[in-house]
Amino acid sequence: MKAFTTFLTISVFVAATLVAGCASTAPLPGSTAFTGEVWTWDEQENTVTLRQAGRDIRVNVTPDQLIGLQLHSTKTIMGTLAPPKALPVVMVEGPSTVLPRGPADEMQLTGTVAIVDPAGKLVVNTPQGAIQIWRATDGMTFTQGSNVRVHVRVQPMDVMMVQPGPTGVISAPPPIPISPSASPRTEPGDYAIVMGRVVAVDPAGAITIESARGPVTVRVPTASRYKVNDTVEVRTSVHPA
Repeated sequence: MKAFTTFLTISVFVAATLVAGCASTAPLPGSTAFTGEVWTWDEQENTVTLRQAGRDIRVNVTPDQLIGLQLHSTKTIMGTLAPPKALPVVMVEGPSTVLPRGPADEMQLTGTVAIVDPAGKLVVNTPQGAIQIWRATDGMTFTQGSNVRVHVRVQPMDVMMVQPGPTGVISAPPPIPISPSASPRTEPGDYAIVMGRVVAVDPAGAITIESARGPVTVRVPTASRYKVNDTVEVRTSVHPA
């Protein structure tokens, strides 16, 4: 009788676990399907931002739908419409400058050109995942299907207020020279520099940065080093493989 009671207890526990598991994946009440380009997501609030025809929508989802999300992939998710939420913006009043913070992250990637955007963007599929970068004006021409080698250098930056000097003249700290490893145009290729705000961080190893021409997405060795609203400088160079 004791053995039977133990078996019954275990059975009830297993059944309860299965029910709990099913409940965690049940869709939210009133859920509908939303399809769009994955722009960013928030694991704290369980929301996904999709881009649809040039506009962004936020969707409340269940936590299981955040697993395996990939930036800029087209995805259909089940959820409810969430109110829009602007990204935090740091306002700097008065003259300011930017200074490097810590060492830069550098990666060498090889891959295939998947998309050549007439507006000047390249999408390259690499073993680590897709990256989206801007081509330089009048840069080297690449065609879809080309095998390329991409060098990515990401430098975290600090926005610093410029302090007036004793005579009232505003003085900025002297610029820090770029290391020889980052010297531009040492070999034929397409070189571009973007400085902007981080708008999304993918724990799998990618960050998305805003720019005047639109967002770019690059791979980094340690994504946890970055957070949304950080300022970074991204230098990319694309070379025939």
